[in-house]
Amino acid sequence: MNNSASSDISRRNFIATAGLTAAGAYLLPKVLKAEVAPVKPKYEIAFLEKWFFDGANGGPLKYTYEQMAQTCDEIGLDLELTLRKKGHISPENAPDELPKMAEALALKNRKMLFVAMDTVRADEPHWEKALRTARSLGIKQYRHRGFMYQGTRPLKAQIADFKVIAKEFAAANKEIGIQALYQTHAMPQMAGSAAWDLDLILDDIEPKYFGVAFDTRHIMVEQGLSWPNAVKLLAPRIAALCLKDYRWVGDNPIGVPLGHGNVKQKIIDQVLEAHGGPLPMCIHIEHRKLEAIPFENRKDTVEAFKADARVLNNWLAQSPA
Repeated sequence: MNNSASSDISRRNFIATAGLTAAGAYLLPKVLKAEVAPVKPKYEIAFLEKWFFDGANGGPLKYTYEQMAQTCDEIGLDLELTLRKKGHISPENAPDELPKMAEALALKNRKMLFVAMDTVRADEPHWEKALRTARSLGIKQYRHRGFMYQGTRPLKAQIADFKVIAKEFAAANKEIGIQALYQTHAMPQMAGSAAWDLDLILDDIEPKYFGVAFDTRHIMVEQGLSWPNAVKLLAPRIAALCLKDYRWVGDNPIGVPLGHGNVKQKIIDQVLEAHGGPLPMCIHIEHRKLEAIPFENRKDTVEAFKADARVLNNWLAQSPA
C-alpha cells in the first residue's frame, strides 16, 4: 500500500473516531443525567386510630389486634396507636398487649409508627415501662401529651417549670433510645401553640431526644400569615408531621378533609425543605365526629382516611426531591 492510500485510511479512521467521540460527548450528559436523576424519597405515613374504637374517651369498644391490623391494611397506612390511660392500650398493659398488636400488624406488613401517650410528668407511673416495650418492638417515636398553662401565674415562670420536666423526659428517652414528640396545638391554654414558647421549652434539649411533631392545621390556625416563621423557628426540632386541614367559619376553625381548606402543599414543602429531607407523618381527621365506630361500621371512616392519604401522596409526588 502506498503512502497516499495509507494517509487516506488514517484520515478516515480519524474522522470516524472523532465522530464517535463527538457523539459520545453529546450523549454523555444525557446518560449521566438519567443515571443521577433524583429518586423520590419514601415517606413513612401513619394514621391516628382514636376515631375507630371508642372516640378516645375510654369507652368499652376496642378493636381486636386482628381488626386493627385489617383496618390498617384497608387504609394502606401504618398505625399511630393510643397508648394512654383510656387509650386502645393502657401503659400498664403495654408489656402484654403491645407485642400482640405488633404481631397482628406484621401479618399485614404494617407496623406501629408512633404511639400517642397522655403522660405529662415524669413521675407518673407505667410510662417508662410502656416506652421500653415500644422501643423493643422497633417503635422510635412517641407523642408526649404536652403542657397546659394554668391560672394567672406568669407564663415565663410556667415555661421554666416545663423546661425542667422536658429535660427529665429527654434524659429518660436518651437512656431508652426513643424520641419524644411535642405536638403543636391551637389552644391558648396549650403551651407551645405560639411556637416561640415551644422553642423556649425545648431549648438546650437535643432534638433527637425530644423533638416537635409539627401540626399543619394547628400551626396555621395559631400563626395566621406568619406560619412560615414558625417553620423557620422550629425547623431544627421538627421530627414528624401531623396532617389535618381546616377552614374558617366566622371566628371558628372548622375541620375539613385534607386539601379542602387552608392547608396546602406549600406548607409541607417548606417543612420538608427546612428539615432537609423526609419526615415520618401521621394523618389526623378532625372533620369527623369523634365517636365509637363499631368494626362492622368502619367503612366511611376508612374511606375518609384513604381520601386524605390520596391528597397527601399526590402532594408528596409533586414536592421537590
